Amino acid sequence: MATAESDVVRVSIHTRRPVSDVWSALAEPHSLGRWFGELDQPWQEGRSGRIEFGDGDFFEVTTNEIVERRLICFEWRFLGLGPLSRIRWTITDLDGQARVMVEDGDPTRTKAEADQLVEGWTDFFQRLGSYLETGQSTRYEWRDEIDGSVDLPAGSSDPLEAETLLRWLPVASDGFRPSWFFIVDEEGPRRFPITDWNPGAEKLTFAVNVAAGAPSTFCTVTVEPVGAGTGVRRLRFEHTNWRGLGIPDRKALLLRRRFIMSWITALEHARHHASAQ
Repeated sequence: MATAESDVVRVSIHTRRPVSDVWSALAEPHSLGRWFGELDQPWQEGRSGRIEFGDGDFFEVTTNEIVERRLICFEWRFLGLGPLSRIRWTITDLDGQARVMVEDGDPTRTKAEADQLVEGWTDFFQRLGSYLETGQSTRYEWRDEIDGSVDLPAGSSDPLEAETLLRWLPVASDGFRPSWFFIVDEEGPRRFPITDWNPGAEKLTFAVNVAAGAPSTFCTVTVEPVGAGTGVRRLRFEHTNWRGLGIPDRKALLLRRRFIMSWITALEHARHHASAQ
């Protein structure tokens, strides 16, 4: 069963496994890592932690409520920057079998975003069901895209305006238009060629060559209002084609992780610049 309203997404599955098995799959970090993601420490009310997915993606998580063998409630933000979502996992006993439901609430999301979440949670719960039946890991390997967002306060300047853009996006110009995307991390600074730079009032697109001789990756940056009359805007990016590079997965994943950290830093800079105005 799945439903999508603009503020709450609900997805559930029925499994033949007993409540005790389902509870272990949700509550024990080792079991959770077999179908979902790696929880860095056990669930505990009031504790903050992180769920990582092995490809650089993660959620920062705060546990709100735990009822043994019945429910886990928590809040999370994707990459530690995205909109706050309130998640509720509930287990219901069905005469020795069980139903598992997730309720994912965020009053700022659009109907299209809710529909995407239905697809995402349906996939995760199918993986949960398969794990419960087989005991084998059903985790996905890694995503083709990197994406994320941050909300900017009302009254801040347009983040895609040329002068503002260069304050937060790690790009450099050749004198005419941006030609390089920069990463600076523990492995040192590195620059990557940019092509097809196409700015606009509400959307910026460009390509980045992340590996010599490989196809380009593609970036889209957008800004859109959050809610009616709030003045808050959501800065969002998507960086795709990581599986289409034609290089070994290990190398692609290393690059993907480095770019995720660069994008996180860029969003933090955008938020800091907007808040300082």
